[in-house]
Amino acid sequence: MTQTVNGNNNIGNSQKLRKPGQRQQDRLQRQARRRRRQRIWMSVIVSVAIVILAGLGFVQYQRYTASVAATQLAQAHATATSTAKLRASATAAANVAATAATNACLTNLHLAPTPKAGAAHPPATSATPVTLADGLQYIDLQTGCGAAAQSTSTVNVEYTGWLQSNGKKFDSSYDHGGSPFSLQLGQGQVIKGFDEGIVGMKEGGIRRLIIPAALGYGKTGSPPAIPPNAVIIFDVQLISVK
Repeated sequence: MTQTVNGNNNIGNSQKLRKPGQRQQDRLQRQARRRRRQRIWMSVIVSVAIVILAGLGFVQYQRYTASVAATQLAQAHATATSTAKLRASATAAANVAATAATNACLTNLHLAPTPKAGAAHPPATSATPVTLADGLQYIDLQTGCGAAAQSTSTVNVEYTGWLQSNGKKFDSSYDHGGSPFSLQLGQGQVIKGFDEGIVGMKEGGIRRLIIPAALGYGKTGSPPAIPPNAVIIFDVQLISVK
């Protein structure tokens, strides 16, 4: 009798612990938790996919940028090379034209045969000399052709020098076998008046230089050929200029 009562009590307690619809609610909760886990996993997967795609996009962008930069560099190099070639071609053509013009000009010059010795006295001329600020005077007896000698040019010249006081010759390149005298201007290799006086001459040109003592051999001269304070005269022919 006691067992029956206890058994009935257990059944009653069990029924009291499990409310109606509790099993369905548990199932719904499990489904809800499952859905939450699925959403979480989907979010994680989507985030990872976005990161991967972003990384791939960045790599592709870097490759594209590098490719564009390389293309632009190649185009710039090609343009520079083409420009350099055009300039070189234009310069070469200009040089050829200048050389042809100089040669044609030299052909028309009346160049006397190279003498075996310099003239004993300066040839007469009625031309008025040009006087520079430092006292140097010059007369262009014959205008040359081509580029003019600059203050740093290397030149080959023939020359004859006389004393202005008596017209006496003291030196001539023609007296030494007619070998042109080579010098670089502006280096102090010759007296200042001679160095300065050649600037502006052109190939084939002949210039007379009248050099005061201050630009020549000064107060001491160059004995025995050149006395102190001597004014000297040079006739200079420019053979070539670099």
